[in-house]
Amino acid sequence: MRRSTRLVWSVVVLCGVITQGCSLTRARPAVRYYSLSIALPEPAPGAGTLSLVVRPFTARDPYDRNSMVYRQSPYQLDFYQYHRWAATPAQQVTEWTRRYLGQSGVFAKVFPTPDATADLALSGIIRQFEEIDHQHTWEAALSIDFWLTRGDQRTPLWFRSYAATQQAAKRNPAAIAEAMSRNLETILRQLIADLAAAIAPLAPREPPQRSQLPEGLSTLPTLTGDPRPSLSRLIDTYPREIRLLF
Repeated sequence: MRRSTRLVWSVVVLCGVITQGCSLTRARPAVRYYSLSIALPEPAPGAGTLSLVVRPFTARDPYDRNSMVYRQSPYQLDFYQYHRWAATPAQQVTEWTRRYLGQSGVFAKVFPTPDATADLALSGIIRQFEEIDHQHTWEAALSIDFWLTRGDQRTPLWFRSYAATQQAAKRNPAAIAEAMSRNLETILRQLIADLAAAIAPLAPREPPQRSQLPEGLSTLPTLTGDPRPSLSRLIDTYPREIRLLF
């Protein structure tokens, strides 16, 4: 009985060693990395009079990491093990926003660094940055909150939320990265229009030009003394029957 028991255990251990050896020699899948890519607007001269700095955006959990997030139900999400973002969503969205606004012409200058001193500062937080899986299609969902402050203040003078969802061309992470890029481009186009309207009242206005003088008059006449008419002069302008009352 003991010999048979030892034999069984020997077989179990041998199988375990063989299985472990196979798992150690099996090649792991390569990790693949993805990044956003959008078409920038044609470079436009800075028609605006205000400068802008784009502060580093943040992302709410669980989007504050390189792992790609996918969701198969409203109540459960998962992370890809071998598919990751080349940089965090917040880093990529910040950089593309800075570049997009820099070529829009809405601002006189958009500084390339976040620590510059500017008239206005744009901040943002990513609320959603994920793949949503349906039975036959996959979608990329993006949601961002933007707010604008004066360079030396923290109280927002403008705030707006944006959301976009695009269907992926295929059901794979590469197609999700492409669809997410289209989301960001859609949001940034609307952001430019909204920022242009928001900063219009803040731009310094040029002093009104002096109206053209009548022909033959080189300078405006100078008033001397009190320009207000005296009471006696005012009374003299009344009809005689009225003047007799004074």
